[in-house]
Amino acid sequence: MAMPQVRPGLTHERVSIFTDAIFAIAITLLALELPRPEGEDFRRLGSFFGDHFGSFMAFAIAFLMLWFTWRAHHTLFDQLQRVSQLVLLLHIPLLFFVVFLPYTTSLFGEANASHLPAEADGRALATGLFAGNEAILLLAQGALFTLVLAQRLHQPDADVQRLRANAFIYWAIGIYWLLTAAASAWAVDAVPFLWLATPLVAAGTVRVLRMRR
Repeated sequence: MAMPQVRPGLTHERVSIFTDAIFAIAITLLALELPRPEGEDFRRLGSFFGDHFGSFMAFAIAFLMLWFTWRAHHTLFDQLQRVSQLVLLLHIPLLFFVVFLPYTTSLFGEANASHLPAEADGRALATGLFAGNEAILLLAQGALFTLVLAQRLHQPDADVQRLRANAFIYWAIGIYWLLTAAASAWAVDAVPFLWLATPLVAAGTVRVLRMRR
């Protein structure tokens, strides 16, 4: 049976290649935004790293979140036979917040640098922006999985059950990060510890899905 003709501009390969490039650039920019010692800092290098611990923690979190989001996107596009206009439109917020993440990561790191005085409002806003950036990125990824399933854009032999599970997982952790962004307004010190529970949220979502089968 012949495969349906894919309209020009709706082939999934080009979208995937472009998205891979954006993720690669964003991950590289994360490292470029890290603070670097200058002059006298080399004499107190240990203290310098301690002062900027927030920046390195933010880098690690952002790197891991980008990695897992890219892997999910890769898994999804390996099972597609075409994309739709809505899928293309959904890549606008996804890639916008991928590119924006190095900036909000840098803001969060600098606002939490121990050697600089920081107002509580400034720390809360920087933390909320970073968490909100991650949340929208995750929610856009979850929406992509949902849209592909709803429009049946996947290949006939695609692992639909896995795609559906990924959709639920990214919706769940996206909503969780959105809640931490809101929580930064009154519990900014606790929010980074809440982020560490992200794997538990994902595991809990998988467990709920298995119980529903």
